[in-house]
Amino acid sequence: MTTSTQIRTRKPESEGVSHRATARVVGVLFIVATATAIIGGGLVMQVLDAPDYLVQAADHQGQVVLGVALEFILALSVVGIAALLLPVLRPHGEGSAVGYVAMRTLEATFILMASTTALLVLALGRDAGGAAAVGGSVGDALLSAREWTYFVGTMPVFAVSAVILNMLLFRSRLVPAWLSVWGLVGGLLLFAYAGAELMGVESAIPLQLLAAPIGLQEMVLAVWLITKGFTHPAPLPPAPGGSALPDARLVGAGFAAPPVPGDAAGTSAPLPARQITSTS
Repeated sequence: MTTSTQIRTRKPESEGVSHRATARVVGVLFIVATATAIIGGGLVMQVLDAPDYLVQAADHQGQVVLGVALEFILALSVVGIAALLLPVLRPHGEGSAVGYVAMRTLEATFILMASTTALLVLALGRDAGGAAAVGGSVGDALLSAREWTYFVGTMPVFAVSAVILNMLLFRSRLVPAWLSVWGLVGGLLLFAYAGAELMGVESAIPLQLLAAPIGLQEMVLAVWLITKGFTHPAPLPPAPGGSALPDARLVGAGFAAPPVPGDAAGTSAPLPARQITSTS
């Protein structure tokens, strides 16, 4: 008896739909992260920057709690972006893709630490007797801890992650080259800004302007992913044996496979099947 089995090499089209949806979700999360960082941080620091911050924290508990909640959403968005991008970026540099996830997880950790210190300041402000006993020294220490953890998480760590991400995007051509180059330059400028802040460099030009390019680039990238998704990436190195078939990693990631050789119409012809014959 002879049995023939057809083995197909293409991934289901539904996986492509899934990765197009991933691009949209990542774009939305970029916008959510930016909005929560600006609004949440503003709400918290409006209270904690006051000279009598312990009294202000006790009088504006709802504002502080809302700001901290938004910062928690920021941390979750950051981790979500990295987790969703990992399977898309991995074929173009596994080490770099994992490094990107690690840096964004570290960023989220620092943000959560900063948010926790704000809650501790709030708790200290509620306890008027305890606040008077320590003379505000504990509160000052908590403010310093928040300032440093938030700075490290949202400046140098974020800058490194932006450089890694845009390096992978440039290498893979998942987005237009001009957009990834913009992100690379923006990440480097943000890292320079963080270094200047750490060293206390003073300049006639506001150094905060160095953070603007990467912030704007992330919004443009978000809109691109939501409206257009990932573009066709650069070809990966050929598989061992020199197979001319499209790389399953790309087809499975939702990218259009190139036309099969010999298909004059430019449309995908059925791929040849291997015959497995067994005799019993």
